[in-house]
Amino acid sequence: MPDTPESRAHRAALEAAFGPALREAAGPRGFVETFEHDGDPAEPARLVAHAASPGAPSRRATVLFLHGKGGFAAEWRRDAVRALKLGYNVVVPELRAHAPSGGARITYGLRERGDVALLVVEAARRFRVDPRRLGLDGASYGALVALHVAADDPRIRALWLRSPFADLPAMAGQYVARATGLPRGLVALPARLYVALAERSAGLPLTALDPLRAARRVVCPAVVVHGEADELVPVEFAPPVHAALGGQKELWILPRAGHEHHADEPSGLHAAAYARRWTAFMGSFLPPALRPRSSSPAGTREERPQRRRRRGRRA
Repeated sequence: MPDTPESRAHRAALEAAFGPALREAAGPRGFVETFEHDGDPAEPARLVAHAASPGAPSRRATVLFLHGKGGFAAEWRRDAVRALKLGYNVVVPELRAHAPSGGARITYGLRERGDVALLVVEAARRFRVDPRRLGLDGASYGALVALHVAADDPRIRALWLRSPFADLPAMAGQYVARATGLPRGLVALPARLYVALAERSAGLPLTALDPLRAARRVVCPAVVVHGEADELVPVEFAPPVHAALGGQKELWILPRAGHEHHADEPSGLHAAAYARRWTAFMGSFLPPALRPRSSSPAGTREERPQRRRRRGRRA
């Protein structure tokens, strides 16, 4: 999103509404907290994240929402509110090099996957969330980060990818084409050369950060969601990501929809269908909460002998 007075006002409005919306959804027994944590020590940074829960977080599954390049946590308000109302804990980071988090640069998953791993450790320490019951929902660049996190961590149980891209040099070419108005085919080779130069000068192993290579290592169930009319990340980038995924998977292309967290985003344009499908997918592979031990009508094993003894005394 370009930095304009309008975009700054839009962000301020979303951020002002974010905390109150989370608090209402978390309910009287829940909590909402913004906190700082350390990022990947290979490129040290202090990072900011937001956590919320309806209460008893250790007994609930947790969904992490990862925003796109130039995005911010409050863009996830609708999704985080839905997850809280369904009974999930939510953790929404401000990714590195996105204010108010620190960090000198984005690294397309190289350091961000370490940042997210340390965020999970910190959330488990602070709030007692269960690191064995995690789901990821990432948009665009956040989907790339989510792919790398899921590839590294077999504890991830469900992965929802919005507007992902399959090839970093091709995505660079897309940015150049949009910025210049030139055909993508004409700028493809210069963009790839630029990426190769950037690899050397910045020390970023972009080839090793190949989204498809990461996708092949993902074994948890996943859904790839893309707007058919996405002009920022064209829809043809979605099928290769879907094909590369190593576990159970779905590909969902939404007609007339554009890029996630834009005015014509799929989750807004098809809001009811989107909410139903997200809820069904996460509920199938990442149920929101464990049942309390006392929920069984017959009681636990420990309770049953006591009940028999009480009946014996009454007789």
